[in-house]
Amino acid sequence: MFISIGYVIIDDIVLPNGTKHMGCLGGGSLHAIMGMRVWSDQVGLVGFVGSDFPSDLRDALSKLFDLRGLTTLQARTMRAWQYFEADGTRNETFQTDPNEFPLFHPQVASFPPDYNRLQGVHLHCSWAEVAEWVEYLEGLGNPFILWEPIQAEFLPENRDNFLKILPLVDCVSPNLQEAQALLGTPDARNQLDMLVQNGARMAVIRAGAAGSTYANSEGNYIRVPAVKVEKVVDQTGAGNAYCGGLIVGCQQADDPREALCRAAVSASFSLEQFGAIFPVKGIEKAAQRRLDECREMLYRLNGN
Repeated sequence: MFISIGYVIIDDIVLPNGTKHMGCLGGGSLHAIMGMRVWSDQVGLVGFVGSDFPSDLRDALSKLFDLRGLTTLQARTMRAWQYFEADGTRNETFQTDPNEFPLFHPQVASFPPDYNRLQGVHLHCSWAEVAEWVEYLEGLGNPFILWEPIQAEFLPENRDNFLKILPLVDCVSPNLQEAQALLGTPDARNQLDMLVQNGARMAVIRAGAAGSTYANSEGNYIRVPAVKVEKVVDQTGAGNAYCGGLIVGCQQADDPREALCRAAVSASFSLEQFGAIFPVKGIEKAAQRRLDECREMLYRLNGN
């Protein structure tokens, strides 16, 4: 079983021309498990929704994922406006009262007992919660754990705490802008060096259409191309989907290049619609074609 521990958000999307797409399923964890779902049908979600969560959205999720870890609270589901500028910039404004955010933080104490044999985990949480989660999760099959830190915590004052966490997880994956805000350097190679030197076993810097860069504690660096799609509809969550695909890839393939290509393919599918959910029926052929293309580009980029 592959799972994400984190957040479910309902997004109301506003495009530059004023067009609105209301009530889209979102949140980093949902995008991550969709990235997993490209490569595995054994995928679950650990998080919270409110009592107002629409039944049609729950039905859509239940057709794709194991929802034994999804708990309903007597509160309103987290909801946010997503405003897009003409240059693709996204501005997020939460409609949920910030005082209610702690209600939606998954806690070790409420983790579902059904998930006791895990292969991989997408951990989308604060640095302060990682150690407790890792200690608990290691007893549930010793899964591969990728930590995707909360975006708001990429601040210079958090650097020391952030770096202390790196040896605890199998992989950490910020995007380029997040890593720059935390580490003070805009260069992905320098960022990776800092992460690995501080104990990261594996790190990936994601840079959207420019692809991503991987490094591990053995001194390997791999440049990963972005998988091209005919039309990019919404970039929201592509990085989360990448992380989900990488987790499954690392468990299904011994070669990191194969895992990284699977991650890039997962991200590509998330670009083609509004919201986190996309059709998976019959996706195998398209996924394989994109995987073959990514392999070819990756080998060309890295001189192999």
